[in-house]
Amino acid sequence: MSRIVIVGGGAAGLEIASLLGRSVNSQDEVVLVEGETHHYWKPRFHEIAAGTFDSDLDSLCYFSHGAKNGYMHYQAWMTDIERSEKQLVLRKPNGEVDKLAYDYLVIAIGAISNDFATLGAKEHCLFLDTPAQARDSWHQISTLLRSGKERSINIVGAGATGLELAAELAKVSAKLANNPYAATLNINLIEAADRVLPNSPLKMSQQAQKRLEEYNVNILLNTRIASVEAHRMTTSDGKILAADVQFWAAGIKAPDWLKNIGGLQSNHANQLIVEQTLATTADPSIFSLGDCAAIPQVGGTQVPPKAQAANRAAVHLAKNLVAHLEGKPLKPFVYKDGGMVVAIGHDFAISTMMNDRLVLKGRLVRRLYDTIFRLHQKTVSGLFTMSRLIIIKRLKCMFKPA
Repeated sequence: MSRIVIVGGGAAGLEIASLLGRSVNSQDEVVLVEGETHHYWKPRFHEIAAGTFDSDLDSLCYFSHGAKNGYMHYQAWMTDIERSEKQLVLRKPNGEVDKLAYDYLVIAIGAISNDFATLGAKEHCLFLDTPAQARDSWHQISTLLRSGKERSINIVGAGATGLELAAELAKVSAKLANNPYAATLNINLIEAADRVLPNSPLKMSQQAQKRLEEYNVNILLNTRIASVEAHRMTTSDGKILAADVQFWAAGIKAPDWLKNIGGLQSNHANQLIVEQTLATTADPSIFSLGDCAAIPQVGGTQVPPKAQAANRAAVHLAKNLVAHLEGKPLKPFVYKDGGMVVAIGHDFAISTMMNDRLVLKGRLVRRLYDTIFRLHQKTVSGLFTMSRLIIIKRLKCMFKPA
């Protein structure tokens, strides 16, 4: 009997747990360690923060889902690894410390925003790294919308997360424009680079900026934040940007506590260094993937921090581990980039394809964005459940009150 423990219930972690739970022999055990009770797809955290997320249909309970898909949910957070004993040190929600033995360990905790040690950012900004943070953001935004005055929001970082959040909040504000008791939101999207989506093709950045400007989002490029205080930010050239609510969505890194955990190798961004098989360089029984792992590719490149990369790595590792339990060798993970999709509101998205040579936009591309989420649902719950959820979602949209 082997026990496979997966730490992290994000997209990659849940997909591995679900695939393994349905594939391993009955004598093997799959355990998912995650402090949250419910799963939310991280690329949609901005919808939770803006109050437009459908938690009834687009989230799932780990405990009940695990019972149906062959894994056990252990509600806790990992704090350390005792490699010599092959066990995890865990903190339960009530604060108690526990230990959990493993034969194979998969670390898939994702990444968090990188505030680059900016003075006051941690204390005075909201982040969208966890479901709890996204829910807390909505509580503050909801209060702000009910204030009935003109309000300002600062969002630092015009990558995918910051851009999608700005667009979602702008659409919510526009929808409430005829409500005399609702606040009008003035949204500042702040980016240190010379364009939004700075790591994307230029044409994609231009199309995204054009759409944001149509939503009356104030875009501040070539603007670096030097410090953050309550309700205000100061730029590197001394300009003051006042705001009622402030978000930080710039850069990513693995959590600080992951660095060299259990003696495992990590890089400057706290990511665990792994082989191309996704096994860590220091311990062949410990694996890592997603944004918390530095995954090498042929030619010296690394797998980019994208949802599609985490999904493909999860599927690959699940198959690899099943084969490994049968005595077969691990195969290397080879990533092929399928492009990028960024949602700008609920009826528009921009996508790159064919190695960034083709840029598409519009309502149909927004459906492609939804399809990526549905494929995630298919991986974790199966085709029948995914199809049923799509039908229920459409019926709900047709019959819900305006």
